[in-house]
Amino acid sequence: MSLPLIGFLCTSFVSAQCNALDSFSENFDTYASPNSIVPSCWERIALNGASQIISSTQPASGTSQIYQFGYGTGKVSLVILPKLTNVNKGTHRFRFKVKANSAGFLEFGYMTDPADASTFVVLENITITNTTYDSSSERIFTVPTSVPSTARLAVRNPGTSFAGHYWDDAVWEPISTNLGTHETVLNKVKTYPNPFHDIINISDIKDVQTITISDAVGRLIKTIQKPTATLQLGDLDSGIYFITLQYKDGKNTSFKAIKK
Repeated sequence: MSLPLIGFLCTSFVSAQCNALDSFSENFDTYASPNSIVPSCWERIALNGASQIISSTQPASGTSQIYQFGYGTGKVSLVILPKLTNVNKGTHRFRFKVKANSAGFLEFGYMTDPADASTFVVLENITITNTTYDSSSERIFTVPTSVPSTARLAVRNPGTSFAGHYWDDAVWEPISTNLGTHETVLNKVKTYPNPFHDIINISDIKDVQTITISDAVGRLIKTIQKPTATLQLGDLDSGIYFITLQYKDGKNTSFKAIKK
């Protein structure tokens, strides 16, 4: 395994030759904080002083977890998952638990070159409002079949929220052929119109307990308890927002919405 490459603008971790996997489950507990940065056969990039290590600060399970921090222009960190044989087959999904020490914001996506941060493509934004691992911590991501077969999945901290971001219990697992009713609903829920003026509609709010609205950098703007299908958002300024539906069973799903 090669040593981390250290430079003025970035540090990167390049793993040794590793076989591609069809599934994995990683809780990071065999890696000690704070010296380790990512597991074997994973990779990382940290730009302009961004921080990314293995941390022992109250993990979701066991003793360790991933930590990503950086706030400011160019302070970006990426944790790059191991090579996968089935990244674009539509048969598997990525699941992990996440928290932040204040309102946080991460991105799930993929990279076509794990040594080049500019090749990262966002698949889903991750707005984080929980500061502990609780019932809202677990996030589940499906990967489009349009993703290149050689792509590497990654989690990026774009440096837009002043928070320490933690995640644990990362799993690449088969998608059940018998999805529960709730997961089917999550996949079908829509927000409209988008862009919107003063009102946005949720196509299905059955079992939704709370809706939170965060701005483009992950700051919590509004919390709506016992929401209805029509949200009155005329008090928001024009811009990009993330609407997160938090369900009674602890699951959640997020949408990006643009207010004119």
